[in-house]
Amino acid sequence: MQEKKLMPPLWIAYPYMERYSIGWRMGSGEEYRYNIYDWFKTLSPSEQNEYVELFPEPKSWCEFWDEFLERDYDEFQIEKMHYIHNDFSTHFWQENGKPLYNIDWLRKRYKSGEKTDFVFFWGHRPSKNGITKSCFSQWWKFEFHEEHYKYCCMEQYMMSKKALLFDDKEVFEQIMVSDEPNKIKSLGRKIRNFDEKIWNDVKYSIVLNGNYLKFTQNRNLMNFLLSTGDKILVEASPTDRVWGIGMSENDERINNPYEWQGENLLGFALTEVREEIKSVYANEGLVDYSLVK
Repeated sequence: MQEKKLMPPLWIAYPYMERYSIGWRMGSGEEYRYNIYDWFKTLSPSEQNEYVELFPEPKSWCEFWDEFLERDYDEFQIEKMHYIHNDFSTHFWQENGKPLYNIDWLRKRYKSGEKTDFVFFWGHRPSKNGITKSCFSQWWKFEFHEEHYKYCCMEQYMMSKKALLFDDKEVFEQIMVSDEPNKIKSLGRKIRNFDEKIWNDVKYSIVLNGNYLKFTQNRNLMNFLLSTGDKILVEASPTDRVWGIGMSENDERINNPYEWQGENLLGFALTEVREEIKSVYANEGLVDYSLVK
């Protein structure tokens, strides 16, 4: 296996395409899909198993390897982790779309005395000196894709998904032609048929999947996120008590999560995205991108 040129798995070769994308059948990924399937069949059973171990599927590709290798897999689990409502769909990473990390988990960890380091961020202005913590903001401008859709920032991704969730096509179109995060946020507040319970069920998963797309489509962004190591990312927004912690980085209580005034959903989502990228891309250095055509 070490002497072979390894083709990158589908999700690394085409990070903007979903598992069941039509692009694998009649789009940009069709030829590569056939090529990697044919190549995979040339591997011995032990080599196939080694490849699968080297390249675990991302959570949004639940049960892929078991299905691909015709092993027993749980179809119900695939359906359970795929949420659909109106023209909206998203993938859960955990049961019922719950966060892997949350404020209660962090407080217990803090209380136990376990050493915990943080990366506090807030603000979206780019720096002249390269990528900084501002890239973690939902408003930070960077173009990324999901299928044929192009997004200027995570705020656009999140609000467009919100509009689809509640079947407001008019506001969806307005969001997709705007490139100003502040305007996009305002449009998000105008979405009709809004149901807070439904939104709370899926909003975290939307942010997870969007940020995974964002950080896997730019090498510099990915490297910056990975450079945070094992630290907990924290949105130190003094005004946001849902996605942030409701206090600024300059607050003397900032290192005590029991003092936080918010849930830090964005920080925990980014922490979860980082850990997922660590797993999925751990052996990316072994692949030969020249084989992607």
